[in-house]
Amino acid sequence: MAKLSLYLAALLLGNGFGSSTMPARPAAITAPSLTSVESKMVQYVNTTRWDRGLSVLSLNPVLVQVAREHSREMYEKSYFSHTSPTAGLRTSMDRYKAVINYQPTWAFLGENLFYCSVTDPALGHRSLMASPSHRANILNPRFEQIGVGVYIAPDGRFWVTELYLAQID
Repeated sequence: MAKLSLYLAALLLGNGFGSSTMPARPAAITAPSLTSVESKMVQYVNTTRWDRGLSVLSLNPVLVQVAREHSREMYEKSYFSHTSPTAGLRTSMDRYKAVINYQPTWAFLGENLFYCSVTDPALGHRSLMASPSHRANILNPRFEQIGVGVYIAPDGRFWVTELYLAQID
């Protein structure tokens, strides 16, 4: 019920309260904590899911935080990988558990990464969809939540971390 309420709120906010019809596709998620580029990446994922008959993902602020930190770290430490060189934060699950500060009963986490020499969310999404393993994360019906973290370097280079979560707790 909470997911349905969030989705309906996103549709209403994206379409205006005065509208008499619902949009055919999910509206952009415009949470104050997301940058416009992060919001666009979430919108691309949810529109792609919606077009294929899958549920849209709700925004998880913890996932946004974890994703932003990983994107920034990849820039700062000059690497591009799902595996961090930072001890104790090597995997996406390590990074997630460090922020929530407890051991979930059960959690299923997916991660997509994208890097480009220019900031281009549409290119990022198309590239991820062209990769079978990344597309599998985007279209996995088990995932319920998303967090996107973007780091844009001063020279315009663009790091994106997308995190997907299904969790029972």
